[in-house]
Amino acid sequence: MDREKAYLMATPFKKRGKKSLKISDFIFALSLDLKWGPPEKVRALLREAEAEGMVRMEGDMVHATFDAEAVDVPLGFKPSTEEGILDRSIRLITSQTGMSRKEVIALANEKQDSLKKLVELDAVVLLVAREMGIDVSDLAQEAYENLRARGREEKST
Repeated sequence: MDREKAYLMATPFKKRGKKSLKISDFIFALSLDLKWGPPEKVRALLREAEAEGMVRMEGDMVHATFDAEAVDVPLGFKPSTEEGILDRSIRLITSQTGMSRKEVIALANEKQDSLKKLVELDAVVLLVAREMGIDVSDLAQEAYENLRARGREEKST
């Protein structure tokens, strides 16, 4: 599990001392309390975390499937502001199509649902961009290298 993502996912649960929260409360905690990013970015993080099995979403609730209390979030933790592949892919689509960020994320979420959530959201956004005829070869190569590096990390643990 990615350390920063674990911190982000654990923080709202730890703050409230619960294993389940309303999705809106979870998004509010990360978006406004931690000032991590806009609600769409937090929603995308939630979808990624669900795909990775860190949380389970049912109706308007998000349930931690990991022990959030066991995650030792460093005092003063601030999420990195480095843009990942997901954000850069979304920005690429919005700049080339005129679609809003919200529209792109909605389209990607629909596509991810059609793939039974078996594909991570960053890969789905790359797929959506490619289907729109946008060249994403550099981002796809970076995503592939990140995936290989993650696989090597998992093998070594």
